[in-house]
Amino acid sequence: MTSVLRIRTAGAVLTAGLCILQTGWYPAAQAGSPRQAQAPVVVEKVRKVRIRPEATLIGTVFPFRRSAVAGEAEGLVVEFPVRRGQRVEKGQVLARIQEQPYRLRLKAARAGLAEARENEAEARSELRRISALFEKKSVSSRTYDETAYRVKALRARIMALEAKIETIAYDMSRCTVKAPFDGFVVEEHIQVGQWIKRGGTVVTLAQMDPVLVVVPVPDRYVHSLKAGRSVSLEFDYLPRNPLRKGRVRSVIPQGDEKARTFPVEIEVRNRDLSLLAGMSCKVKLPVGSPKEALVVSKDAVVTRRRGSHLFVVRDEKAVLVPVRRGEATGDRVAVYGELSAGEWVVVEGNERLRPGQPVRPMERRGGGGGGPVAR
Repeated sequence: MTSVLRIRTAGAVLTAGLCILQTGWYPAAQAGSPRQAQAPVVVEKVRKVRIRPEATLIGTVFPFRRSAVAGEAEGLVVEFPVRRGQRVEKGQVLARIQEQPYRLRLKAARAGLAEARENEAEARSELRRISALFEKKSVSSRTYDETAYRVKALRARIMALEAKIETIAYDMSRCTVKAPFDGFVVEEHIQVGQWIKRGGTVVTLAQMDPVLVVVPVPDRYVHSLKAGRSVSLEFDYLPRNPLRKGRVRSVIPQGDEKARTFPVEIEVRNRDLSLLAGMSCKVKLPVGSPKEALVVSKDAVVTRRRGSHLFVVRDEKAVLVPVRRGEATGDRVAVYGELSAGEWVVVEGNERLRPGQPVRPMERRGGGGGGPVAR
């Protein structure tokens, strides 16, 4: 009997509980779920601007000019005051060749010139005497001709010795090899005690301000580039001043037959000498006519494996909009997707947002946060 009562009592309790749930007496059900908190975000407006399409290519830095500096004199190297990697200025001494052999040759040539001039003076005096006798028919024409010929021969010898002295003096002045322009010594070709022949290479000198950036440009873009056009360059690995401006110096009309690219030379100033030969950089070349496009801050675009997207604030909620990145212009980038000019896009706080999440937008002002966005 007791067991039957217990079973009936339990059934009554269960039935009552079900009734309470159905009628909404449970406190949690009455209270409802709490409202999701708004995420604070910084936003900017989508802008429609006129931009020029650009192609981003990889370029390589080269010296503006590179010269194998030659010695004009032949002789023994007695001084070599520079070293590889050293910066030199135009006119700075690179090497000295022994001058003593040239001094001795110059001394001998000058002595020969003095003797030739004395002989010429005597021959002219003799010619005047023979000429007077020849007019009186006291000497033969053969004697007169021989005397006149000797004067001419001595005069020719004097001219030859004068030229020889100038040559020796010139060679001696070239025993000091100087830098033809500002640059860096990138290769050494001689050392002290070494014999250098006329025209032998002393050092290889590279001018590094300005520099040339050479870019292999595909044939479909090459005709849009003209000498003098300004281009933007980006050196990601430079801690300071990674963005540079350059101008197209020349478009080389000889291309790579396999790659179908043409080398384009861009001149870039390098006053701080931070750009070194062999470095790579991103070159942004204008490759088309200007066009209108929607642009946003680069911070607004979130890139994932499946593509790029951004968050647009609509009805105080973050709406995920897939986009395709386009041309970059400064700190902004053109985007193509389901959005319009004037809409607010999230530029800070977008990494942690979820589609449909409520947001509290604040307008960016001068690179920082600002006031609330008017709704």
